Amino acid sequence: MTNLETQEPEQPVPSIPAPSGSPDASPKRPKKKSKDWKILASTGTLLAFGVMVVILLYSFVYRNFIDPPVEPEVIHAGKAHVIQLDVLNGTGTAKLGQRFTNYLRARGFDVVEMGNYKDPDVQLTRVIDRAGNLQAAEQVAQALGVPKERVVQEIDRHAYLDVTVVIGKDFRSLKPMQ
Repeated sequence: MTNLETQEPEQPVPSIPAPSGSPDASPKRPKKKSKDWKILASTGTLLAFGVMVVILLYSFVYRNFIDPPVEPEVIHAGKAHVIQLDVLNGTGTAKLGQRFTNYLRARGFDVVEMGNYKDPDVQLTRVIDRAGNLQAAEQVAQALGVPKERVVQEIDRHAYLDVTVVIGKDFRSLKPMQ
């Protein structure tokens, strides 16, 4: 027989309770609550990051493929020329001309003048070609979301502008308001 077979089985050691004043007096509980909060916080952070990535991806696709930006330039006499225009408010609504001006300037157009139109009750927004370059007027109309049917030619050789925008009461349906 071997030594292992002759040995008696080990007896469990009785536990001695800790004195009541010692820090180990109560049994230790697992810290489950803090782990739950950590998991919840990391999941929330991951979810927020995922949402931001989706929003940025949608914005990129929309801006570059669905509604690409309109060039604020035209080729004139073999050179690139930034479209110069004025914005006239034909609605009587305060600060509307400024909003359209800011929108067009942010897209690279050269808005040289802003004011009120002679008639404060214009129903439909229109874009007027002043220099005989219909392409420039169509580019401005596209940037604003004005249909091509509302691009007209009224050439004024004394004006130093390419295009005039007359804002009508349909302004809420146009891009600067969205």
